[in-house]
Amino acid sequence: MTTTGAMVSTPSHAADGRLPWYELIDDSAPPEDAMQQDDTIMVIKSILWTRYASDPSILVAGPTNIVYDSNVPGSFIAPDCYVVFGVDTKTIKRERRSYRIDEWGVPPAFVAEVASEITASRDLTEKREIYANMGVQEYWRFDGTGDYYGEPLVGERLLNGIYERYELHTEDNGDVWAHSEALGLDFYWRREDEDVRFLVRDSDTGEWLNFLNAEVTARQAAEALAQAELEARREAEARNRELEAELEWLRLRRSQQ
Repeated sequence: MTTTGAMVSTPSHAADGRLPWYELIDDSAPPEDAMQQDDTIMVIKSILWTRYASDPSILVAGPTNIVYDSNVPGSFIAPDCYVVFGVDTKTIKRERRSYRIDEWGVPPAFVAEVASEITASRDLTEKREIYANMGVQEYWRFDGTGDYYGEPLVGERLLNGIYERYELHTEDNGDVWAHSEALGLDFYWRREDEDVRFLVRDSDTGEWLNFLNAEVTARQAAEALAQAELEARREAEARNRELEAELEWLRLRRSQQ
């Protein structure tokens, strides 16, 4: 679901006070092949977001723009998911339209692309080269069917400016998986009947993390229910006060008759 170089036709920044080019990127276009990719992107991103939600120095994002050279208009790319360590996540999310590597001085440690018919060839060529030049520590590709990348799961790490594949393991039950050194996670591809799933496991504890987002959802639901109950109590108390005031007014009227 990555786009590269799509800008509005507005001049780049100059001395006349206009906004720099990276503030004028047209990011309103719908993503390519979104329905083919959406479920896998949501699973991976929600697990990573949940894993790092308590640490404000870790940015989990995507598909949002990364500007890799602020001095060259069009030098941006939007990975399906990425993770950056050691940045001010709150400021980035509240005050920036894009993540600028030269502003924060840190490239993503992890980038993931999810295959589709339209995007697969660029994921394997142009975007892979861009991520290497950006200094992305790990580049992962997920393909539910294996039809577009030729394999369901690939993880690569950057060594001396060149990506080298992580070892791919195949279990007796058909699971295919590889280990991410950057995140300390194992990414799994699993076929279940006619469906395929991507699973994530903590390499140290062996804990499967696909249910973490369910725990967050349950906690949010409980908090929402508690808030609703509180509001209901407040409304009931307010109504009781109104009724007491009406009764007091009626008593006063009767006493005056």
